[in-house]
Parts: sequence; structure tokens; C-alpha cells
Amino acid sequence: MLPLREAHRNGTTCVRRVPIFSGLPPEQQDLVAAKARPMRLARGEVLHVAGERVGSMFVVHTGQIKLSRTMPSGRNRLLRVAQPGETVGEHAFLSGDMTEEEATALGDAQLCVFVHEDFAELVDEYPDIALRMLRTLGDRLTRAEKNLTLGTFGVDVRLADFLLQLPVREGSVGEAGASGELRVLLPLDKKDIASLLGTTPESLSRALSRLSADGLIRVDGDAVTLVDPQALEDRVVEG
Repeated sequence: MLPLREAHRNGTTCVRRVPIFSGLPPEQQDLVAAKARPMRLARGEVLHVAGERVGSMFVVHTGQIKLSRTMPSGRNRLLRVAQPGETVGEHAFLSGDMTEEEATALGDAQLCVFVHEDFAELVDEYPDIALRMLRTLGDRLTRAEKNLTLGTFGVDVRLADFLLQLPVREGSVGEAGASGELRVLLPLDKKDIASLLGTTPESLSRALSRLSADGLIRVDGDAVTLVDPQALEDRVVEG
């Protein structure tokens, strides 16, 4: 457990970067941060398993938390990766249900933890938090529905959409923006990206090769250059 002073500082940083708290004025954010409890996870450490009653909501301060689910076939499917500032466990807080996913640290991570009782008091005091939480869940549902739709298309289309959603690396636009090329960094191991896209690592590698052969991307390790972003977008639209 962190010293109290460091714990409060990390809690304040967590609160200020989280969308569901961003509408609160700074003094109220400090009050929220005072209820945050620090947690550290090492790479591969499990935050919770499916079917567990956790009783807490988690905010990612540093690192990444992957959420996965075991399918009826026994295969483990990656659902999403929570980045710094994102939350884990809000559905269980709102519904009172047990968790449906396993949450694991992709690397060393620091979290800010709000036990449900404390968080319920915050929602009672600041109802806007609940509205923002519902908005966040709504956005996540929209993304899930989009992924379901894309799941009916080939791996090339799903991969093209995934690459287009990645943040562009700073200073990566071609000279004077003329070339139109953009560079992105793959945020996960290729096996995890394959799981996220509902395919196998072998199929993902073949899709990368096809997009490269078509002149749409260049791959250099974990760095990918989007040679023709418009053509990639057309590939997604056309399915």
C-alpha cells in the first residue's frame, strides 16, 4: 500500500483524467480523490476473475488492464484493453451482478480503487457522475455493436478498421502532410490483437501481408505505416 500522501496524489491524478469525473470542479475532484484507494499490479497479475463479486470499481492510473472472457469452446477471447483514465467494473457497480470477465494486468499497473459503498455515496452527492458513467457504457456498447457488425466481414477489413482507430504517432505525418502517410504503433502483442479481432495469429499475419502487398501499409516490427489511409478506409466501408 502506498504512503497516504502519495496515495492521495495518485488518486487526484486518476480523478482528473477520468471522463466520468471530468465535469466536477477541482475542489470536488479532490473530495472524490480522497476516497480512492491505491493498488499496484505486476505484469500478468489478475485483478478479478469471471463470476467474482468484486465490490469495487477500478480506475487505471498507469499501465493497461486487459479484459477477456472464456468462450463456450474454451478459447479465451480478448474483449478490450482499459487504458490510463479508463474504468473497470462500473457495470457490476450499476447492476450488482458478478463480473463476467477476467481482468489481468498487461504490464506493471497502478490503479485507483473505489469500493462500491464509497462510490454510491459519491453518485448520491454528484448525480452527474452516474450520467457520465452511463454515457461511457453507451459509447462502449456502440463500439461493441460496431465490432459485431465488422465480425461478419473478413480479417482484412477488421484489421484495416483496427489500424485506423489507433492514435497517430506524434510527428508521423509525411513531409508537409503531402504524402498522406501516417504511422501508428501496435499497442498489443499480435496474438492479443488477433484475439481482439476474433481471429488467429496466423490469419492476422496473412492479413498484414495482404494489406502490405496491396500497398496500403508497411510493417516494421510493432510500427505500421498507413501508406494510403483513404484506401484503408474505403476497404472498411466497402466491406
